[in-house]
Amino acid sequence: MPPDLRSAALVAGREYIDNVRTRGFWLSIALLPLLFAAAALIPIALTAAEDAARYTVVDHSGWVAAAVHKRILEADIGTTIDIVLEADAGVLPDPLVQLKAWLEAAGDRQALAMQWADLIIDSGITNRSPEGEDLAARLTRWWLDERAAFPEVADALSSARFVLVDASGVDRAQLNAQLSNERLLGYFVIPEDPVASGRGATYVTRKLTNPDLRRWYQGWVTEVVRDRRIREENIDASVAAWIQEPIDFMSIHLDDHGAESEAGIDDTIAQWAPVAFVYLLWISIFAITQMLLTNTVEEKSNKLVEVLLSAIAPIDLMAGKILGIAATGLTIVTTWLALLIALVMGLPWLLGVPLPFDLSALVDNPVYLTSFVVYFVLGYLFYAAILCALGSLANNLKEAQNLMMPVQICLIVPLLVMVPIGRDPNGWLAIVLSWLPPFTPFVMMNRAAFPPGFMTYLGTTALMAASIFLALRVAARVFETGILMTGKPPRLSQLLQLVRKQRRV
Repeated sequence: MPPDLRSAALVAGREYIDNVRTRGFWLSIALLPLLFAAAALIPIALTAAEDAARYTVVDHSGWVAAAVHKRILEADIGTTIDIVLEADAGVLPDPLVQLKAWLEAAGDRQALAMQWADLIIDSGITNRSPEGEDLAARLTRWWLDERAAFPEVADALSSARFVLVDASGVDRAQLNAQLSNERLLGYFVIPEDPVASGRGATYVTRKLTNPDLRRWYQGWVTEVVRDRRIREENIDASVAAWIQEPIDFMSIHLDDHGAESEAGIDDTIAQWAPVAFVYLLWISIFAITQMLLTNTVEEKSNKLVEVLLSAIAPIDLMAGKILGIAATGLTIVTTWLALLIALVMGLPWLLGVPLPFDLSALVDNPVYLTSFVVYFVLGYLFYAAILCALGSLANNLKEAQNLMMPVQICLIVPLLVMVPIGRDPNGWLAIVLSWLPPFTPFVMMNRAAFPPGFMTYLGTTALMAASIFLALRVAARVFETGILMTGKPPRLSQLLQLVRKQRRV
């Protein structure tokens, strides 16, 4: 017997108004996007505020540490030159204005960087008279005395993240003590002859969960030692560079029309965007069906359902509850999408810098947004039928949680497979799971970057609609049977018998 639409609409309206009329409802809606924004922004802020990692080097070779120090300085100077070339001369201090003009006049960048690094290493520069200094000397004086006052450069250098501490005359026991009191993050021990063999090279630290310093310094030592090996084998520098030159395959994106274009990070983000929508879809369906379950159990436990059933039929009550929570869910999802769009568009402003990639691909694709809304409705109706039936059998939330454990296990699967399916949207895993109704909404959303074809959409949607119809029919019988039951929830065999009796009635 189909539900009475008027009675169902009255129940749906009551459910919707009860949910959306409170301030707590709207605050809870805003909470999830704010948590996502916090998850994105807080690590950036914490990284920026993180203290520089202090380290030192015990160099038994007598030359590696000095060579690495000079190489790091040259790299930092190269970073400074890049920043200066891109900056407006009006915001640069005087020595960097001179540097910018000199570089734009086709000055020898590499020679200046090497001379500049040598002068920085020569600590006596600060005692020289500024009068008559050449450009490298003026830049060196600025580097040593005034660099910190220009954060656009200071914050971009290696020295902002890793600080070398002089450990001359300090033995290993003292260094270990500095590790214990956290004056150092770690220290490196370089063997006597790293050119012959890297054995004996060690990195000592207490914090194994922070590998950034080890990877950074290891890369520089490897580069310096490799260059020394090349020289000792009398290999011409140009030949060595040619031998070590990597093959860099340029990524070319082929679109649906057969046009080729160079692929950038924006294209990659656009293809991974469905994974973000799957996660949001999962949270939406899980949270809103949980709301339906909780609402059903509470009304049964406080006997309110008995009052309602004195006025309307059980099937009308169930239909109204599902529709009312559906309207609430659409309100929540629409608000989330609006806030997501606002955050994506406003994230560069919040960070204070332009992002290196365009996040608008997450929200400006109509296929993604349409698929999200459609699969939210389909997924919600399917799981709402199941949870509404389970809620009618439980007398309290603890019993309800036990009953829905199989549903929760089922809902975990889309989270486990969303990355593998994102990597291969038309693979066998995606194809098989697309045709299993409990997973169809999530998997088909996951495949949106590479739409599988009209027939697949038509077939999976038809199968999903049939599954929803069947789930609603079975749920209606369970609801009518279980909503007035008290005591321990029935076992599956007992439930099937009760449903058969109810069907005959």
